Amino acid sequence: MRPRKLPGTAILAGIAAASVLALLAAVLLGVARGGGNGAAGRPVKLIGGVPVGVQDTPAGALAASDNYVALASQSIEQNPAAFAALVAQAYAPDARGRTLAEAQRIRAGDTQNMTNYREGGRGIAVIAARRLDSYTPQQATITSWLGGFVWGPHLPPRQTWNLIDTTLRWQQGRWLVLSSDTDTTPAPVPSIVYVDGDNDQAAAFARLTGMSAPFYGTGG
Repeated sequence: MRPRKLPGTAILAGIAAASVLALLAAVLLGVARGGGNGAAGRPVKLIGGVPVGVQDTPAGALAASDNYVALASQSIEQNPAAFAALVAQAYAPDARGRTLAEAQRIRAGDTQNMTNYREGGRGIAVIAARRLDSYTPQQATITSWLGGFVWGPHLPPRQTWNLIDTTLRWQQGRWLVLSSDTDTTPAPVPSIVYVDGDNDQAAAFARLTGMSAPFYGTGG
């Protein structure tokens, strides 16, 4: 499917529209606080089950972007409640309303993928690589190479790859998403996939039952 953008924050709609979604792990942890400008401790803390970037350093900005990019693509269709929690915790206040409204329009228009998820389909998104393009103590820009894999009872396993351009702003003691857009440059896509065995990938993907995508930089 053709990548789509969410106005203002354009969160990985290209991946979401291509069915790269996964169940988020249900993690309930208390709010952890960092000291000073967030330069000490782990770069990401789980707040209400949402990984939030709380370290105002280049490494902290990368860890924040890794989580925000992957989780937005995984939850925008598969788990709207988790997506809303991510937006509330990790998006700039002036972007939240229109981001949620556009996410709802994407779900309403994507009947094939929504049907797959209702039937028990699953997906996982991963950050294969990323680059810190710019950094100041107030703002950072990152390019991410995002891979997504989706399958379901009536959907053969498939993959998609995108380059994502993300801008973060340091505010309220955390990194907040200002924008996250699918890059107009074509992403690198593997043209050949080597598979051992009988290549029955529908059955092979069943071995991922019980697995979920990890959070980045939390130490857990």
